[in-house]
Amino acid sequence: MKPFAALVVGTLRQQLGGRRLLLLLLLGLVPAAVLGVLLADQQTAIAARQSFHEAPLVILFFVVLPVASLVFGSGALGDERRDATISFILLRPLPRAVVAAAKLLGAWLAAFGVVGAGAAAMAVVLGVRSGDWAPLGPLLLGAALSCLAYVSVFLVLGYLTARAVLVGLLYVFVWESGMTGAIPSLASVSLMRIGLSAYAGLVPIGRVYVEDILGVVQPGAGGAALKAAVVAIAAVGVMTLLLRHRDIA
Repeated sequence: MKPFAALVVGTLRQQLGGRRLLLLLLLGLVPAAVLGVLLADQQTAIAARQSFHEAPLVILFFVVLPVASLVFGSGALGDERRDATISFILLRPLPRAVVAAAKLLGAWLAAFGVVGAGAAAMAVVLGVRSGDWAPLGPLLLGAALSCLAYVSVFLVLGYLTARAVLVGLLYVFVWESGMTGAIPSLASVSLMRIGLSAYAGLVPIGRVYVEDILGVVQPGAGGAALKAAVVAIAAVGVMTLLLRHRDIA
């Protein structure tokens, strides 16, 4: 467990340093700031709840979450490979699956640190202004699940190509924001909707506001958690195979 924990901690240190973290944290607070502005003129709990589920929730799941996951996920192993430091990791007497899992966990914790802070701030603004604290836990869970799914995919993408950020942004803003919304049947393979379906399953009142975004995806925390776990396990499997075939001589 010590080598595994050391890799996780090392990944966190690698990913959470520099100006990038500050910029992402500021991005993460945008939904809460938007909500604060929207609630300035709202007098009822119903109106506050509606404002919460409109622009702020969309910004969190469609922008903040995928961008943070892309940055941390693609860099976890991608930076190691491009900096030629990955060989030092692979020379350790550790199974490749352990290396892949540790890098995934570190990147996920980093991404959720940013997204979770933004989600919590958003829920706190709603709670303070309207007294409705119900979305806090479900929103954090939903953000965590979608972060895990995104980071898993971007971990592999970052290892395979130096242009992972560009490819990832195209995926997020063309596929997730465009295609899966325009073609309802594609919503079932949307990584963003994994977390949103968990949130909707735990907050029945919120389900009314997000059902158009979910499309054919059924609300439910259990199914969402299973989907995220499958994506993560698949990513670890793929990375294990890729790392086994890497020449470290």
